[in-house]
Amino acid sequence: MDKNRAKRLRSRRRNRKIAYGVLTLSVLTSVWLLYSNVFSASPTNTDRKKDGSGQEISEQTADLSKKLKSAKIGTTDLTGLTIQEAEDTIEERYQWELMVNNGSDSVLLDNLIDSQIKDIKRKLEETSPDETQEYHIDYEAMREPFTRQAAELAGKWKESPVNAELESFDKETGTYRYTQGKNGRTLDQEKLVEQLMEAVKAEDYQAEIQAEFDQTLPDRTQVQAKEQYRVIGTFTTTTTNNKNRNKNISLAVDAINGMVLKPGEEFSFNNATGNRTREKGYQPAGAYRNGVLIEEPGGGVCQVSTTLYHSIIESGFKTTERNSHSFAPAYVEKGQDAMVSFDGYAGPDLKFKNTSSSSIVIRASLDGRTLKISIVGIPFLKDGEKVTIRSQKVRDLEPVTPVYEENPSLPFGTEKIVDKGSTGSVYKSYRVLKKGDTVMKEEPLHNSTYKGKPAVIQRNTTHKPVETEPETTAETQPETTAPEIHGPGAALPPAEAPEQPQV
Repeated sequence: MDKNRAKRLRSRRRNRKIAYGVLTLSVLTSVWLLYSNVFSASPTNTDRKKDGSGQEISEQTADLSKKLKSAKIGTTDLTGLTIQEAEDTIEERYQWELMVNNGSDSVLLDNLIDSQIKDIKRKLEETSPDETQEYHIDYEAMREPFTRQAAELAGKWKESPVNAELESFDKETGTYRYTQGKNGRTLDQEKLVEQLMEAVKAEDYQAEIQAEFDQTLPDRTQVQAKEQYRVIGTFTTTTTNNKNRNKNISLAVDAINGMVLKPGEEFSFNNATGNRTREKGYQPAGAYRNGVLIEEPGGGVCQVSTTLYHSIIESGFKTTERNSHSFAPAYVEKGQDAMVSFDGYAGPDLKFKNTSSSSIVIRASLDGRTLKISIVGIPFLKDGEKVTIRSQKVRDLEPVTPVYEENPSLPFGTEKIVDKGSTGSVYKSYRVLKKGDTVMKEEPLHNSTYKGKPAVIQRNTTHKPVETEPETTAETQPETTAPEIHGPGAALPPAEAPEQPQV
């Protein structure tokens, strides 16, 4: 209960005093009327009296005006007071406003004497004022309720120690900032109960007790935090020579570099980068949309999300959302990619939650064609443990029907393979926990289905070559030389060769 309630109670107490004063005046008036009626009434009307309004007054009410011969409650002497005055004195003396302060807030405790005070007042009215009366408050009966209330306050006021942790990363200076550790505190319940008991035994029911606390030191100071933080997961991929694609990768890297996740916070790649638009500097580059390769701003950022995905797994975390590409990318093993696409923050995303007990920070860089992403934090895997991804093909999909293109420059009836295409496949990936070379645990991560690409074949089925008549040439006979003649007739002239016929 707060201080405002305590003030309201004090106000009610004052109003009650005024009411008692009015009541006392009314009682005295009634007594005067009573005695007047006694002297004026007939002898048969002595058992019942009436006030001026005709209302009957009981003998018990009349007794409130009688004085107590010897009465005492605790250290408060009531001797010589009327019963009514004694009750008013008790009400004033035993007002309950016992409070506990924790240094910044006060709580009003439950009234533990109210029932005992009511019982004492009842006995005062029922006992003859001529008898000696002495009453005592049972303080030991308050110990158990005090103990219970102290336990409730301990739960309400408990402050756990806060360990120092990484708070931010300054991109300009390349430095980390760390928080200061904070001490915790626990209410000293036993001490509080004893303080409360001392107050009530001293009849100090309006005391405000200052609670005492035991200090609890944090497990990790700022100096220790600087020593304990390190790279807990890292992965590297190589980009292409495409200038626009590398520009998009650079912008996405800059968007996630230095992001801090506190324990329990979830990272979203789409939320971190926002919409990848021309206005933000993203350039058109190759990207798949609905399975079709197109040029759009932001093409290539999936390599950033994929590289980050491996860092997440190697750090020991688990993703809360991961999606595969329609077609397997070349920069990572099949079954180990992480596709993202912005669609009003509703598109495929890469998400993970910081399930460790300390903050972590994402570090990303693109140096030339080397893309490197790391997670810096306090290791939560056991010494010697590491996590990797293992993927295996489950099956191939049915081959895709080839695409044929007419090429009239090819010989008629021939074919030429321009693109061999690819066969679609299904991969199953596993999260593998190792200690050294020993596999400690292997659990399924996800399945990935990749579409096949059709082979492209050129052929000529429509254009036949033109047929032509072959050229003919006259056949010529080789020249012959007359044989040399020896002997008789050698001096005669040679005979002429006969003429050859036309073909």
